[in-house]
Amino acid sequence: MKTLIARILKETSFEKNPYFVRLTKGTFSKADFIETQIQFFNAVIFFSRPMSALAAKIPSPELRMEILRNVWEEHGEGDVGRHHSTTFLEFLVRMDGIKSSEDLARRALWPEVRIFNTTLAGACVLDDYLIGVGMMGMIERMFCEISNWIGKAVVARGWLAPKQMIHYNLHKKLDIRHSQDFFAVLAPAWEASRDNRYYIEQGLWLGATLFNNLYEGLYRHRGRRLMRDTLGPHSRAEGAT
Repeated sequence: MKTLIARILKETSFEKNPYFVRLTKGTFSKADFIETQIQFFNAVIFFSRPMSALAAKIPSPELRMEILRNVWEEHGEGDVGRHHSTTFLEFLVRMDGIKSSEDLARRALWPEVRIFNTTLAGACVLDDYLIGVGMMGMIERMFCEISNWIGKAVVARGWLAPKQMIHYNLHKKLDIRHSQDFFAVLAPAWEASRDNRYYIEQGLWLGATLFNNLYEGLYRHRGRRLMRDTLGPHSRAEGAT
C-alpha cells in the first residue's frame, strides 16, 4: 500500500498546483490568498463531521479508535482554544483578513468548497468505509506537506512573523500522524482480499484528486468576491455553527 500511496502522490503532482507554486514565487496577492483561505475555513470546520460518521462504520472497535482519536484532536482534545476552527480563525485575524466572525458569515460559499464538503460526506456516509478511510487518509497525508508550504510562504513574504504563525505550524506535524492512523485502519483489509485493495485504491485516488482540485479551483477563482445578504449555515444539513 505504501508503494501505491507514493505513486498516487507522484502522479497527482500536487506540488505543481498553481496555488502553492504562485504563493511560493510571490505572484499570489495577499488579498486573493486571504479570500481563498476564508473559503478554506468552511472546509476546515466541516472536515471532522464526515470523519465522525466514518468512524461509526468501521467494524473493529480497535481500528475505530484510530479515527475517533483523530476526531478528538480535530476538536482540540476538548480545549476550545485549540479546536481547529479556532486556530484557523485566529490565523485569518492575524493575517488582517477578518475583523469578526460576521466577516466570514457574509461570504457566500464557493461551489468548489461545496463540492469538496459534499464529496467528503457522500463517501464517508454512503460508500464502503474503505473508500472513506482511504480518501480521508490521503487528504491528511497531503495536508502535512501543504501546511508546510503555506506556512513557509506566509512567513517568507512577511505576512506573519514566525512566532505569529498558527494552525499551519501544527498541521505540518500533526497530519502526518493522522494519515498514518488512517492507513493503519486500511492495512488489515489491504492484506485480506483483492476486492478490498480495489476499494482502498479508489479511496486514495479520490482523496488525492479531490484535494488537489479544491486548491486548483480556489486559485483559478482567487479574484472572486461573493457576498450574501443572509446569515446562518451554508447548508441546512449543517445546523448551527
